[in-house]
Amino acid sequence: MNLLNQKNIIALVSIIVVAGVGTYFYQQSCDQKEQTAKTALYQVQKTFESESATLTEAEKASGSKLDVDAKFPKTVAELNQLLSSNTNPERIQFEAALKLGTIYLEYSKDDSLNKAIEALKKVSNFGTTKFQKATAFFLLGTAQERANLAKDAADSFQKALNQDDEGLKGEVLLSLVRVNLKANNPTQAKTFSEKLNKEEPGSRAAQEAQKLISKT
Repeated sequence: MNLLNQKNIIALVSIIVVAGVGTYFYQQSCDQKEQTAKTALYQVQKTFESESATLTEAEKASGSKLDVDAKFPKTVAELNQLLSSNTNPERIQFEAALKLGTIYLEYSKDDSLNKAIEALKKVSNFGTTKFQKATAFFLLGTAQERANLAKDAADSFQKALNQDDEGLKGEVLLSLVRVNLKANNPTQAKTFSEKLNKEEPGSRAAQEAQKLISKT
């Protein structure tokens, strides 16, 4: 079962927004292009909320799979427009790529995740902190794992681990255990499980990793 479900994705992205764009968005700046980009990003969120409001209760339910391009056409168009600009600040590009990638990741079926993967590959290019880059690679790995691209997912999760961000380390190590088992590499999976148990003994992630290893 994939650990990063729809609620977890929303929670993770919310942390990033609260930590960054919430204060960044409203700061004063003399740069008109930057202000225009911030306004456009804010408009994207309003558009997404408006289009989300048209979903049925069944479509709003956690785990629902939708045609993202059909259900959120304006949101997708506005985000792609932001990403096509070479003049926007990296922070704006990061938020736009993250938003687009997570929308596809949240709602796309496992066999239709190519657009999520494409968008999430761009996120790490714009991240400037360890947490941003770790999050970008972690979400990319999650999309690749769901698309049954275990080796690609393992590579992305390893890049997330290399950022040495303590906040995500446990989940990243658990993901590395899981995808290495899927890639028929139990020895490497066991190594990551042991590392997780050493660094976070007794944690939920460590216990889940041990359960996975015990089944091999």
